[in-house]
Amino acid sequence: MNERCRGPRSARLLRVAGRVVVLLSLLAGCAPQTLRVGTSGDYPPFTSDVDGVRGGLDVAIAQRMAEDFGMELQWVPLVWPELADAVVRGDFDVALSGITMRADRAVIGRYARPYAVTRAVPAIRAVDAKRVRALADLNRRGVRIAVNAGGHLETVARQRFPRATIVPVADNRLADALSDKQITAIITDTAELEAWPADQAPPTALPPLSVDDKAPLLPPDRVELAARIDEWLMAREDDGWLDTERVRALGGAATMDPAAASRQAVAAWVRLRLALMPDVAAAKRAAGQPIEDKEQEVRVLARVREQVPNAPDRAVAVYTELIAMAKAVQEKAPPRAGAGPSLNTLRAALGRIDESLCRELDQRPRGSVADWRTAMQEVGAPQAAIDRLATALTSPASKDLAPEEPLD
Repeated sequence: MNERCRGPRSARLLRVAGRVVVLLSLLAGCAPQTLRVGTSGDYPPFTSDVDGVRGGLDVAIAQRMAEDFGMELQWVPLVWPELADAVVRGDFDVALSGITMRADRAVIGRYARPYAVTRAVPAIRAVDAKRVRALADLNRRGVRIAVNAGGHLETVARQRFPRATIVPVADNRLADALSDKQITAIITDTAELEAWPADQAPPTALPPLSVDDKAPLLPPDRVELAARIDEWLMAREDDGWLDTERVRALGGAATMDPAAASRQAVAAWVRLRLALMPDVAAAKRAAGQPIEDKEQEVRVLARVREQVPNAPDRAVAVYTELIAMAKAVQEKAPPRAGAGPSLNTLRAALGRIDESLCRELDQRPRGSVADWRTAMQEVGAPQAAIDRLATALTSPASKDLAPEEPLD
């Protein structure tokens, strides 16, 4: 060190500089973290962006969530055809954009607790109601069906109407598309119809095509954030804030009390779990493995018991029925051509689903057998299996406790 730096004044300066460094470090540690939220801005009533002003249910959720977490909110533009790639790259911490829970997305990401449910529906101009009376009338050559490009509904449209011409529409401009007389119908959903532009004649909806649960989507490694969002969404259901916002955005028919919201969430996780089973069957066949794997079943039940400490016996009873449902779907799944996700990849996805489902079960969701039967009607299982699952969901939390709700 230079001799001039060794005096008392220099020592004091060094001490002051050291304190400044420590203070800056503490301030940096106290600075709010950033919550990067992906949203499209083109899917009212979940998300909209009009002249730079954001609105919709998902925007309200993101804003309140960031505030409660003490984090700065950063919006990340989301383009529907690039959603999967954005999840894999980790472009955002969570996507909130009316995102439908789907098996292919569960393979590459992780969902947090669902907060709304809609139904995909074809819609036609009112003047065409006599010409298009049923879904079968749309599955014909010469029929042109417009749908948001790259989103969930495009997948639904191509699966349900393979003979029709599917016309992807950028930026979800379905109202404009339906004004084109060359377009026979659009594929939208019940929530979007509620938010149809007031200055345009509302279309006529045909019978629904699917049940679509809406949930935050995260990259798969955001384990702690997903758990935090699950707990936050449960709390916002309990204090009524989320239901107020849901009704404001989606209408009175969307209202759910906390118990109903919990049952709906469990049903959504069951739907998603079963939606993965055709892929699981294909992966087992590709690997030369049988559908039934007793050792894997034992591992799953042991993991579930650990993840549901408040009601382990009930959780095992529920998962025993879920495993039976899963095997039934796998056994009926037709053979598939081409490579799909590996069995390890699919089991990792199921593990992520089970983390959230087990959080629900650990909260001891309430309801009678009749309540659970109603909630589970559209999970895609035979009625007898639904009845057994409903009974399991109302079974005692442990062998020494009586049921919390009457069984009927």
